[in-house]
Amino acid sequence: MPTVTDIQVDGYVSCRDPKCAGYKQQSAQVTLRTTAFSYQDNGGDGSVPQTAIEREAVGVVQFDDACEVCGGPVIFAAEERPEYAQVSGQDQLALLAINQQTQIQDVQKLVFERERADLEREKEMLELRNMMAKQQETIQELLSRPRGPGRPRKDTDSE
Repeated sequence: MPTVTDIQVDGYVSCRDPKCAGYKQQSAQVTLRTTAFSYQDNGGDGSVPQTAIEREAVGVVQFDDACEVCGGPVIFAAEERPEYAQVSGQDQLALLAINQQTQIQDVQKLVFERERADLEREKEMLELRNMMAKQQETIQELLSRPRGPGRPRKDTDSE
């Protein structure tokens, strides 16, 4: 069974959404969790002392806290987020805007395709109704014609 140790350290908290005002990191206490696995935990044969650690996993515990600004999820970090020099001259959030614009265009295409399919169905329905009305007129015309005497009966005695 691995050994789990939690300690409180100075860290940072921020909103996950880069467009939110809460995205700027603020100092906060975060929980740093260390999970240590010994050789015995990983199926060792007992030749190594039980206190010997084979590997450790260290990470900041993420809680379900909400952003104070937008109410979205937040990120807890042990280290400050790096800030890179803006050497390209491009807006740092331009990729997010492009992604959002692409999503809007995809939704607009989907709506357009649905509307086009609905119009085609309506057109087909109108054509079917028109065809049915013409058939009904033909039937009525045929039923309203006067019937003639018809064909004479075949006389079986004359043969």
